[in-house]
Amino acid sequence: MSDNEDDMQGKTIKITLVGDPGTGKTSLCNRYLGGTGTTSSTHGAEVTAGQCLGLRPPIPLQLCDVAGNALNTPMLTNYLYASDIIIFVYDLTNLQSFENLDTWITSVNEINKDEVKKPLMALFGNKSDLEHQRAVRLSSVQKFSSQHLLDHFKGSSRTGEMVNDAFTTVVARVQGTKARLILAPDRKSPFIYESPKSNDQAGFPLIMNRKALRKHQRKESSVCVLQ
Repeated sequence: MSDNEDDMQGKTIKITLVGDPGTGKTSLCNRYLGGTGTTSSTHGAEVTAGQCLGLRPPIPLQLCDVAGNALNTPMLTNYLYASDIIIFVYDLTNLQSFENLDTWITSVNEINKDEVKKPLMALFGNKSDLEHQRAVRLSSVQKFSSQHLLDHFKGSSRTGEMVNDAFTTVVARVQGTKARLILAPDRKSPFIYESPKSNDQAGFPLIMNRKALRKHQRKESSVCVLQ
């Protein structure tokens, strides 16, 4: 394990979401923490605590949801302070919300230019449940993410599509642990994560149904999460 991984063990990871008003940042935070994905608008910034349960051991998180109107205010520097991860959120059905990301990323880079340790940055296209109303071309997204070296995710805070996967992926990267996708054994659940470097559950899925659990217990007496 590297010194960087040692430093991150047990540390609360701060994830800050930025983007235009109405892109669904608050809904993404709420959905990830087990809510319905529908919320009211944010004023200033809202901070909530949670855990990344897709990795073992669970990683404590602090989610900072920054209001869209904070872009041109001096408070943005305070909201971004000590962020380990910054997720730029845009609305797939709103071209302007995507085009304005140029301004967002310029401001964020300016604020972090003197930081020794730069935050991991990623891109999330929200409202994939409205794909038939898409206004942002995939080629534009690919060009933007490549230009700024951003991981790109597409999902929906309304349905929950890709929300857990996106958050787990970026947290795993910050932790220095490569998370990989596996299909839940019951074939009903969406893709879930496990950490190959996990000490307590390495080598088998984090979520098992009863049949899979009994099969695993015949091989070794480890503890797992039962769904």
